[in-house]
Amino acid sequence: MARGLVGGYDLDGPRVRLGLVWVVVLVGAVALGAWAVCLVLAAVTGAAGSQTAAAWRRVGRRPNRIVAGVGALALPLAAVVGTATLGLAIVVVVFAALALAGVDQRRRLSMLADAGLTVQCAVPVGLAGASLVLIRQLEIGAAMSLVLLVCAYDVGDFLVGTGANTPIEGPIAGIVAVLVVTFAVGVFAIPPFDMASAWVFGGMAAALCPLGQVVATAILPAPDARVPALRRVDSLLLVGPLWTWALWGFVH
Repeated sequence: MARGLVGGYDLDGPRVRLGLVWVVVLVGAVALGAWAVCLVLAAVTGAAGSQTAAAWRRVGRRPNRIVAGVGALALPLAAVVGTATLGLAIVVVVFAALALAGVDQRRRLSMLADAGLTVQCAVPVGLAGASLVLIRQLEIGAAMSLVLLVCAYDVGDFLVGTGANTPIEGPIAGIVAVLVVTFAVGVFAIPPFDMASAWVFGGMAAALCPLGQVVATAILPAPDARVPALRRVDSLLLVGPLWTWALWGFVH
């Protein structure tokens, strides 16, 4: 049942050390600037798009792995230029998926299905990465807060969920970790937040991080498909874009 919800927990290799390295890399990238965030997220989302397409191809479907990988990589790169460029990049990914699906498939329905699957592999994860780039451009404090909230969720979820008897213990632990970090963000009034707004945005993170894991599972052909790059950013899939939208209105 846990696998059906969030895909289970990958225990192969030094996962705790890799997780700590990921936190350090993300925090360092946010401190350095939007271009650093862009390059880090582009590498991960590009790998996620390619791995997701490969997982679908292993079960007999035909998404274009190159378009999925390059498209997911391109969205964070486009976001660092601006929102108009990001929108254009999404359109280009859709047209590229349609054009190359037409090369692989002559039947119209198969072409549309394969193109749709390619877009499914590329756009959600690419948009998640792009959202953090946009947030960093809006406000460094908000970007740092989101990174800390998402990483806190991932740590709580993994540490408790790996040994849990029920599928909800890990996400609940992650939500508790998010609320603890939210309290700290409010107490220290990390710009642009005060205590009240910190709880609004922290509450969004608490609700959306576990839902992002569910969305990642829905993107895949099977809950236990091995896509480590997607699972690295799955809790950002919903909270990233929705935080961007809410933050834009909040700071303006």
